[in-house]
Amino acid sequence: MMNCARSTVMLLKALVSLLLLTASGLAQGTGQRLILDGQYDVNEWPHADEERPTNVSVQMFINSFGSLNAANMDYTVDVFLRQRWNDPRLVNAVVQKDKITITNSELQSKIWKPDTFFNNVKDAELHTVTMPNILLRIQNNGDVLYSIRLTLTLSCHMDLELFPFDDQKCYIALASYANTEDVIDYGWASVSPIDLPDQLEIAQFDLLNFTCKDTTQVFTTGNFSGLLVYFNLRRQNGYHVLQTYVPTILIVSISWVSFWLDPNAVPGRVSLGVTTLLTLTTLASGIRASLPPVSYVKAIDVWIGTCMIMVFGALLEFTLVNWLANKKIINHSQTMFKIPRLLAGSDYAETKAQEEEPPAAASPQTYITYARALDRLCRVLFPGGFLIFNLVYWPYYLVHQYMALPQSLV
Repeated sequence: MMNCARSTVMLLKALVSLLLLTASGLAQGTGQRLILDGQYDVNEWPHADEERPTNVSVQMFINSFGSLNAANMDYTVDVFLRQRWNDPRLVNAVVQKDKITITNSELQSKIWKPDTFFNNVKDAELHTVTMPNILLRIQNNGDVLYSIRLTLTLSCHMDLELFPFDDQKCYIALASYANTEDVIDYGWASVSPIDLPDQLEIAQFDLLNFTCKDTTQVFTTGNFSGLLVYFNLRRQNGYHVLQTYVPTILIVSISWVSFWLDPNAVPGRVSLGVTTLLTLTTLASGIRASLPPVSYVKAIDVWIGTCMIMVFGALLEFTLVNWLANKKIINHSQTMFKIPRLLAGSDYAETKAQEEEPPAAASPQTYITYARALDRLCRVLFPGGFLIFNLVYWPYYLVHQYMALPQSLV
């Protein structure tokens, strides 16, 4: 019986040794292996025995920064998320070498890792071509490097009051999902916490700066250590100047052509006014489609609204001019006022004759001279008013755009 018991013990020891070898992973060189202690528990954080949190150092490399989507209020980034910590249970676990890089997913799952998540993420993707983009490197002193490549779509609340002369502040927030601050303590890397490519391009935006902060997130389930990074972005104006402002200026200018047409040229003036108004409406609809339905007035709304008023005003002016051109002067005393010579132009002699001609001898006439005078007045009034509007609009919004960001956003 004693011999049978000894044989059973020897068999159990052999099975335990076999299991330990199965948990070992091949690394970068031939013969490199990771030996895990039989008591290693992946569910226990590294410093559980010391009853203190594990310090996790975080560094991000922003591989690409997508343009901000104003309609959905989000943006996309491609990041390398790198996390470092020390696990005392892995000291001297690497055989023959100072460090080991583990690529086997089964062995990776046997190593404790922080359960990091992004608070403001809408969608996320882990790159898996041509293999899962995961790096797990363990050094013989217990230091662990865990790096993954992610594409994140993150929410970003935008203040569009100055659109398209706006500055935006977007952020990335990360924390532990299940482990409270007494288990995991996050901190930014002391050197280059956020690493950016030298030629980083962001469509329609310039990256002014970024700010890294440590934070504690308080929930009913506990207090969780977390990190924040803010990106201060300034919108570039070139796209909107070419696609919105220049076309609308041309449309408004074309509407002024009607002031040079005869007051009785009804088909031409109506067609011109309606066409410019519909074109401007279509352009405004395209702009609204790319923006969220916010309740406040944006800078682009002020511009489009003023252009609408100018075009619609030109159409209304034609209505008044055409009415004057066809209204009969029944009584000589009905003449409204004396037209200044500057506005009368070539009609000055005719106007003068009408004013001096006795009522009895006067043949039925219309207010055509007044209509033409009103057209001449509008040739100066409308462009002058639009010029004054531009002299106020552009300095006001450009100054606001290039002012420093509010301190509350820094």
